[in-house]
Amino acid sequence: KRQGVRLRPGDHGVVLDAGRHQVTSFSAMQSVEVARSPRAGRGVTVRLTGGVEVSVPRKHLEIVPPDHPLAPEPDGTLADWWRQQLLPWGSQGIAVGAFVPSSFPAVCQVLHPWRGQGPQPIGWRQLAADCGFDSVAALDRSREAFSIPAAHDGGLSASPGELEQTMAATLVDVLSEGTTTPDDVFVAVWEGWGDVPTQRFPGAAHLDTQARRHFLLRGPLGGVLTSVAASHHHRSAAGLWWPADRAWFVSTEIDFEWTFVAGSDELVDRLIDEERLEAARTTFDAAANRAAQPS
Repeated sequence: KRQGVRLRPGDHGVVLDAGRHQVTSFSAMQSVEVARSPRAGRGVTVRLTGGVEVSVPRKHLEIVPPDHPLAPEPDGTLADWWRQQLLPWGSQGIAVGAFVPSSFPAVCQVLHPWRGQGPQPIGWRQLAADCGFDSVAALDRSREAFSIPAAHDGGLSASPGELEQTMAATLVDVLSEGTTTPDDVFVAVWEGWGDVPTQRFPGAAHLDTQARRHFLLRGPLGGVLTSVAASHHHRSAAGLWWPADRAWFVSTEIDFEWTFVAGSDELVDRLIDEERLEAARTTFDAAANRAAQPS
C-alpha cells in the first residue's frame, strides 16, 4: 500500500502512455480525488487496473523501449553511405534514385496489391484489365489527384506508404537469401506516423533525408514484420531497411503505392520472378511517382 493506494498483484505493470514509460518509485504515487484534477505540470495521472487513479511526478517516470525485436540504434553515421548517394528532388519531378542509393546494379518497383471487401488481393495487371486499360502504366496515368478513379469507385486501396504483412513477409523470405547478415539489419522508420511516437524507442538516432525524418532501429530482418505502432493498428517497421553487408536496400515512400528494392541483378530477377509479388524493373533516373509495367 502506497500513499493510500493499495496495489494489487499486476498493478506494478501498469502501462503508461502506450508502454513508453515506467514508474521508478512507487512510494511517489499519490491518490487523486476524482472530483479534483491535479494541477498542470505536477505529474501524470495513471488509472490502475482496479480503477484507482494516482498521480506520478514526472521525475519518477522513466522512458523505456517496447518489447520489440528491433532495438534503438544510436549511431546515425551508419546511414551516411546511402544518404550521400540519394539524388536531389527536382522541380520537374522526383527520380527513383531519390529514394534508393544508385550505387546498386539494379532496382525494381514492387507494386502494393489492391484490397477491398473481398478476401483476395487484386494485382495491378488484373485491375487494369478489369477496368479496360491495356497496361498498368495506362491505369496509373488515369490517376486524379492522389487516387485512381477506377480503384476508388470499386472500394479498393493499395496501402500507400505502408507494406501490408503478406507482402512484407514475402520480401523478407526473398531478401533473407540475398544477404550474409540477415540477423543484422537497419530499419529507418518515418517519424510522421501519428501512432508511432519517436520517444517509443529512446536513444534511436534521427536521420534526415531531403523531405523526411526517420529514427533508426537495428535487429534481425524478421523484425520488420512486428508492429512499431503504439496503437492497436498493425504498422510494420517498414520505411527504409538495409542489411549490415549492404547487399540490398528497400524504400517505401509514404506517398506511393509501391516499394523500391535495389540490389544485384540476380536479386532483382528473383523478385520479379516471385509469384507472390508483382514487380517490375525500373531505373534510378525513372520517375518515382509512376507505376512501372510488370513483365
